[in-house]
Amino acid sequence: MTGILIFIVGFLFGFLVAWLLLRNKIKEMGEMKLEVGRVEKEIKTEREIWYGFSEFNEKMAEVKKERKSKIMNELKRLGKIQTNAVADLLDISRATAFRYLEELEREGAIEQMGTRGKDVEYRTK
Repeated sequence: MTGILIFIVGFLFGFLVAWLLLRNKIKEMGEMKLEVGRVEKEIKTEREIWYGFSEFNEKMAEVKKERKSKIMNELKRLGKIQTNAVADLLDISRATAFRYLEELEREGAIEQMGTRGKDVEYRTK
């Protein structure tokens, strides 16, 4: 009788220990699934953001190319141009117009005449 009682107590104790260990493992697995879901969501969001940046950059490169083409056409038509005229032509800030003109100058498409201020004009090479 004592042997059966020890067996039952041992069995119940073993079952309790196994249940506690499994319960923790199941809880850990649930937390891992939650974390995996969060990581997948972050990856998806980052991909959408980077795709958006890439698409934006492609559009801006196209806009820049069109604007520089307009500047060159206007230069061919007039022979020379100033930063203010480029800003008015493209409806952009003077700083942006200046950057476009600098870029065209670096590319060797135009050259600067004058050194600073309102005296500066650009012409095709």
